[in-house]
Amino acid sequence: MKTSQLLTAFNLTAAACMLPVLVLVGMESLAASAQPPTGRVLDRVELHALENIARRAESMMELSNVVPTRVWPHAVTDACGRQGIFISSMRPLFDEKEEQLIKVKRAWVVLGLIAAVKYAERSQLGHIAFTDADGLQGERCYYDLDIAPAREIQRDLIRGRLALEEAYDVIASHWEKVTSRHDLAIR
Repeated sequence: MKTSQLLTAFNLTAAACMLPVLVLVGMESLAASAQPPTGRVLDRVELHALENIARRAESMMELSNVVPTRVWPHAVTDACGRQGIFISSMRPLFDEKEEQLIKVKRAWVVLGLIAAVKYAERSQLGHIAFTDADGLQGERCYYDLDIAPAREIQRDLIRGRLALEEAYDVIASHWEKVTSRHDLAIR
């Protein structure tokens, strides 16, 4: 009986000591789940994976030497908790007036989508951001495209259900302009 009482006392003491730890762990997990994943800095592995996607996509974009392009990973998640890459034209892109240049730059956007989706297969890439020299200065803006419709557009292009000439309009119907005042922007 004495052993049984000693064991019960030990178990009660251990439980009493562990109770504050369990409460703290529970409170920390509740606090972590209550906070949105906004602006979480990517860890080294996540950033390295995005850098590989960006480097390969930029290499593919260099094939079209008409529009100088830079592609880089976004080092933090956006307001939706998505990882992303930026594809940037080093020349103004969206305020073009000449018909031939408009066609070239629309093709550039389509090529950017194809390159990003191609190299993002089985990755955590959640969105693609298109910007240009104007968007990198002044008002600072980009056009955000979620990866789900981007993958769908690429599949439709590959299967011939979507013509290259129509792809830009489909892309533009799915993206959203993001400025510093936008909900998706990290402040």
